[in-house]
Amino acid sequence: MSGISHGVDFRVLGPFEVAVGGTVLDLGGPRLRALLVLLGIADGRAVSVAALVGQLWGPRAPHDADRTVRTYVSRLRKYLQPAAEALGGDPIVTRAPGYLLRLDPEVIDAVRFEGLAAAGRRALDAGQPVLAAERLVAALNLWRGPAYGEFSDVAALDAESIRLARLRQNAVEDRIAANLAAGGGRELVAELEALTFAHPGHERLWGHLMLALYRAGRQADALRTFQRARLLLLEESGVEPSPELSVIQRRILSQDKKLLAPETGDSGPLTDGEAALLGKGDLRTSRRHFETAYNLAEQAGDGESLARAMLGLSGLWVHEHRTATGTQQMQTRLRTALSAVGKESPLALRLRVRLAGEIDYRASRHSEILAVLEETRLADDPVAHAEALSLAHHCLLGPDHGRLRQTLARELIGESARTGRRGDRLMGLVWHTVDLFLAGHPHAERRLGELRQALAEDDFLAARFVADALEVMLTIRAGRFDEAERQAQVCAELGETVGDADAMGWYGAHLVAIRWFQGRLEEVLPLLDRLVHSSTLSTVDNSYFAARAAAAAVAGDRRKAASSLAGLVGSDLAELPRSSTWMVSMNGVAEAAYRLGDAETAARVYELLSPFADLPVMASLAVACFGSAHYPLGVAAMAMGAPERAVRHLHTAIQHNLALAHWPAVAVCEERYAEATALLRSGR
Repeated sequence: MSGISHGVDFRVLGPFEVAVGGTVLDLGGPRLRALLVLLGIADGRAVSVAALVGQLWGPRAPHDADRTVRTYVSRLRKYLQPAAEALGGDPIVTRAPGYLLRLDPEVIDAVRFEGLAAAGRRALDAGQPVLAAERLVAALNLWRGPAYGEFSDVAALDAESIRLARLRQNAVEDRIAANLAAGGGRELVAELEALTFAHPGHERLWGHLMLALYRAGRQADALRTFQRARLLLLEESGVEPSPELSVIQRRILSQDKKLLAPETGDSGPLTDGEAALLGKGDLRTSRRHFETAYNLAEQAGDGESLARAMLGLSGLWVHEHRTATGTQQMQTRLRTALSAVGKESPLALRLRVRLAGEIDYRASRHSEILAVLEETRLADDPVAHAEALSLAHHCLLGPDHGRLRQTLARELIGESARTGRRGDRLMGLVWHTVDLFLAGHPHAERRLGELRQALAEDDFLAARFVADALEVMLTIRAGRFDEAERQAQVCAELGETVGDADAMGWYGAHLVAIRWFQGRLEEVLPLLDRLVHSSTLSTVDNSYFAARAAAAAVAGDRRKAASSLAGLVGSDLAELPRSSTWMVSMNGVAEAAYRLGDAETAARVYELLSPFADLPVMASLAVACFGSAHYPLGVAAMAMGAPERAVRHLHTAIQHNLALAHWPAVAVCEERYAEATALLRSGR
């Protein structure tokens, strides 16, 4: 299985657990657990039965150990049945000369830890201590106790436990180095005193402690620490302190003022912007920092900083800058930044990715972004490739591309292990969660739970805004309208705080859905009159014109309904962009056409929507759900004077909405089904 965890979590950094959707599975006794872990550390390679016997029993293996291993595997498969259901196949595969564990590496917390720790080290080496500390903290937060602690009698697992413990210690030291490089000091003293006591031979820790004490205004203690370290090193190893430690002592003696400031000079608007965007998903704060950084880089003629600032200003999503002025300014700046860096620069490839995504999205196409996506794959640049995957996904949000979107989302989650950027993994989880809801997949809520769990470990505002919007949608599905309306208001406020351009648009979608299922759609007509002209709406979003046509028809304002419908339909309804709101637009057009008696428009909706009959009608990133697409097809059929077809579609819609647990949609469908049945019986 590649690409995504499907809610399965293989936890070895502490007591061994396998969890599915947050529920920890019973895995049986110690030897069964040990066997599963032995398969887990094999990196997807087959482990022979003989090797498993040797690790589990050593030279004292019983004569029938081979058969016992096979029995253990059979029992494990039963215990792992929930994981098999989530993954779409048995994770333990028989493969000569034994067995292998078929799991995405990212499912295993130790793999995630190593990826994050390596990314933190790379950021530290690159002079980005804030980003480094963030990655390293995320890595260390995965630990719940000693790795493989219960398997100390299994040689291979004991060795792996020692290796991971060393990597953890390295990550702790790197994280402290990052904190110091970012200007930390006093707050690190107590931790470093404990660490030097536990690891007296680690000179790097002694150096960190001396620097932290000096920054805390304790120069004498810092110098005494050097003497204490020197004595311990002489007593235990017979060696003098390293030149690096001696240099820190001399700089403290000379009261070197540079010791009081971050050594890398990493603070500044560019670094602050990247920390806000990539570390916290805070679009609004990051834009402020990146705008300052762009202007400073432009004045200084610093092409690399100009490019980094422009990539940051572009944000996480496509089309974050909605006004005509904002869009044109952003594209001009992207081209300026592109001309300021060399063609072979990794930044140039990332800028071209962003330009392709912006241009394709506004034109409702995807050819350029998919072409440059292949370039990033061939270039083997994980950051450029991760960004291309996310932007390509955003350009493919119409109903035609569900399978391709899921492939891109899974690949993005896998690629996040190489980028070391937590935001990439969360964006991949967001996209895959959205994909499953858009497909009406029964595991969509399971994936949302996984996203929620990841956000609980370390918040990422842009992703939390999406998760909160999905929760509003689910509350509407459950028919708890008052609660949903309160949630929608809180969600909109979060969106405004984050700086997401969709904050008000999604609030409108939530409110329209609530009022539609309450039978009070006419009440949102004033809101829709404002929203259709809002500069914050996406350039390819026509759903509010359709909603206004339907609301006006419900309110009995036939002139406004007909005008809205005519403006939306234009010369041909097929010309509407197949965007993330296309199906919602078709839903609104079908409703308005039925109420206006417009059989011609209804027939066109029926023709265009029929290939997607088995999908739910959802807005944008699945933030509002209007139920099965068979419902607007049934309504369109009624407008066309085809009650038999309408009955068939509406009956199917009821079944699909039951599967979605969308109780308000079930009720609306049942009403229309009764209406269509009456028409059929009357012979009209």
